[in-house]
Amino acid sequence: MKLVFQFGSQPDLSRAELTSRFPELAAGHLVAGRFFIVDCSESPAWLMEQLGGVVKILEVVEGISKKPDEMIVHLADHILKQTTEKPKVVYGVSIINAPELKGVGIALKRAIQEQSERSVRVVVSRDPELSSATVTLEGLLPPRGVELVFLKDSSQIVAAQTVAVQAFGEWSERDYGRPGRDAKRGMLPPKLAKMMLNIALGAREPSSVSVYDPFCGSGTVLIEAALLGATRLFGSDILKQAVDDTKLSLEWTRKQFNLTDVNFDVFKHDATQAAAHMKRESADVIVAETFLGRPLKKGESLSAGEKQELVTLYNRALKSLGAVLKSDGRIVLAIPFQVAPRELLPLHEILEGTGFTVDPILNDAGLKTILYMRPDQRTGRQIVRLLRGV
Repeated sequence: MKLVFQFGSQPDLSRAELTSRFPELAAGHLVAGRFFIVDCSESPAWLMEQLGGVVKILEVVEGISKKPDEMIVHLADHILKQTTEKPKVVYGVSIINAPELKGVGIALKRAIQEQSERSVRVVVSRDPELSSATVTLEGLLPPRGVELVFLKDSSQIVAAQTVAVQAFGEWSERDYGRPGRDAKRGMLPPKLAKMMLNIALGAREPSSVSVYDPFCGSGTVLIEAALLGATRLFGSDILKQAVDDTKLSLEWTRKQFNLTDVNFDVFKHDATQAAAHMKRESADVIVAETFLGRPLKKGESLSAGEKQELVTLYNRALKSLGAVLKSDGRIVLAIPFQVAPRELLPLHEILEGTGFTVDPILNDAGLKTILYMRPDQRTGRQIVRLLRGV
């Protein structure tokens, strides 16, 4: 089947996540900047559970005629066959990059009414496309309802049906509902943590991988690793409160999601020192958000001295982490950068003498690293993947 992955607000990072974890999907192509069309045989529902940066997965509706009238009749019949749970036919339409299809929602309603005596309701939005929340709340997944998405790919119109959406309620629960959360220390978004993990994992089966977070904070990376299927988790932090928070969060996750096979060792530790709790070459992947520096007020920036302290911290941490990482392991880090004016920390200084080199995250787009930022943030995150130098 042909699937369309709709990426979220960070499409480059989302594509890097998808093609790192599932390299067989790299042959797809991008439409309108954030829709990735590719042949895929995996279950869309399962794929959605694995990924952090995909907000919808669509399945292309086959057999669409290039003639508009024939296309409308075909899709009206498709909607009728998909909406079998309720007497009323409920559907919505999203139009991407194809303003000429503005009236397609009403045209479909007329065609459905000509083919059936069932009542019809069209879900509308002020925006050209329906959000994942609207699709979920309005019941626009079969057999209750349908969302059709129309994409213009070059001169061709692609019609696809939404078959999986991001579970925004579950993400919110993991972000705000878990214990051990401390917003004052800064919080790595769970979706970003999952994307970083997938970029580090590559095609490896999560259950066979050991994961270490040497800046564990409140445990976000380790929680997402456990939910992906990793069962051997290590975490450390220089702050005892962070260690306690991470343990609390992992216990909550284990009970909340019935993860009986998850084993974790979380300990107080300075990341620049050799990890006494871990054997040499015991971690398959290391994924972490490094210490980001002090919180910045509006108009503030870190001094040159503060930036150099961070560079030195990361350099020393990488030198010590090399001992616990397996020879074929990967490190994925979120390193801070100043958003406005944009100023990145010098990676060559961070890596000097560590034995690690940058492993380009999205090579076909010429991106060695990817910048992640939210609107109005003063500090962003540079996502870096490292491997041992060759």
